[in-house]
Order: sequence, then structure tokens, then C-alpha cells
Amino acid sequence: MLRGLYTAAGAMNALQRQQEILSNNLGNVRTPGFKASNGVVRSFPEMLLAQVSHPGNARSRVQGEVGTLSTGVYLQETMPRFSTGSISETGSPTDVYMKVPADATGAAMFAVEQNGETLYTTNGRFAVDEERFLRSADGGYILSDAGERIQLPSSEFTLSGDGQITSLGQNVATLGAVQIDDLATLEQVGNDYRVNGDAPPAANVQFQQGFIEEANVDLDRTMADLMTTYRQFEANQKVVQAYDKSAERAIEIARIR
Repeated sequence: MLRGLYTAAGAMNALQRQQEILSNNLGNVRTPGFKASNGVVRSFPEMLLAQVSHPGNARSRVQGEVGTLSTGVYLQETMPRFSTGSISETGSPTDVYMKVPADATGAAMFAVEQNGETLYTTNGRFAVDEERFLRSADGGYILSDAGERIQLPSSEFTLSGDGQITSLGQNVATLGAVQIDDLATLEQVGNDYRVNGDAPPAANVQFQQGFIEEANVDLDRTMADLMTTYRQFEANQKVVQAYDKSAERAIEIARIR
């Protein structure tokens, strides 16, 4: 009986984490460049049940296989989905869209310095601070292709298709961008990413100033998945409650005897 209780409770734990992932996707549906995450659910190894004569006896033998028994599921990992979101024209000079070739693999990202560490972001909504440094939406410093902070001589600038930043008639820097082919090396840090490995410069990318990539969250599908997950959580919750009542009755019977 307890095995079924543990199986239902484990499913509830996995479904709760799935709800958290979907809720985070839903909460960032208006965040530019946000990449929705998927929870990967896996099953524990199944157990093979066999019929045994005289259990516990040294002469006991297996008389036949009963079948397999599932031991539950768990949420193995969370994987971001790097498909391209819809593109919107904003007209803002600090909004930048990075267009990658159609046959490109992996993910292209902007380089950003956050708390002294080089991270990477897909959010192209930038800003110019009081010291005229180009900043990310989370306040990090946008880096050039040389890995340096980009400080402008003026708050007004233009960006060419190859990433060259020009302000007051002078070339300031080239916008830094990297191409991550092995997505397994990515570690999410807030809405940014840390790369555990190489981050080579992105090739053949084009930049468009005044455009922004929206979140790739499918609102209708996310809402439907959230409701499905909630109903599955409720179903497993009822199973746990049923096991709890059965255990309570068993204890009452034992006391009477």
C-alpha cells in the first residue's frame, strides 16, 4: 500500500515543479527575448514482480512472473526552448534584434557583464545609463566583441547590420554576440545564461536597430498545459488522501483486535 502512496506523492512533486515552470513562462510572456522552458519528466526504473512459493523459505522458488510495477516519475531537468519569438518594430534605438541564419543551430546571445561575471542574454531591450554605458534590461553592462563595456560619447547612437556602433560620427565598438551550439552547457541565471564551456563569436548574424524579439511563449498552449497539470495534481492528491484514509482504518482495526 505504501508503494502506491509514494508513487502518487512523487508524481505530485513532479507536477508541482511542472506548474512552477509553466507559471514562470506565463509570467514572462511580455519579457522581450524570453525563452520558455520545458520540464522533462522521466520514469523511475520499473520493478519486475514474480510469484514465489513459500516466501522466506530457503526452498522457495519462482513459479512465474507476475509483471512489471511502475515506481513513479520525477522531473529530471528543465530545458529552455530556443525557438525564435515574434519580431516587433518598436522604433526605439536601444531595442536590438539579432537575426541568425535559418540553418543555424543552438542559440545566439548578447554578451553581458553582470556582477563581475560574463553572462549571456537573448533580451535585446537595452538602455543607456547616466554615464552613457549601454546596459541590459537587468542592469548588466553590454559587452563589445572584445569583451569590454560599451561607453558612448552620446546617448544617441546608430547600429549597423554587422553590429558596428556609431555615435557622434565615430565608431565606438562592435556589439558582442556569441553562438552556443551545445545547449547542454548552458546554466540559467535569472533570465540570463552562464556557459560552462566555449562561447565562440556568432557568425553571419545581422542586427536590426529599433526591432525587438518577443518571448517565444505560446500563451494558449501554456494555459492549457497549466490546467492539465493542475488536474493531474488534483487526481494524485485524491489518491494520496484515499491511501491516508485506508491507513487510518487499518490502524483502527488493529486497535480493536
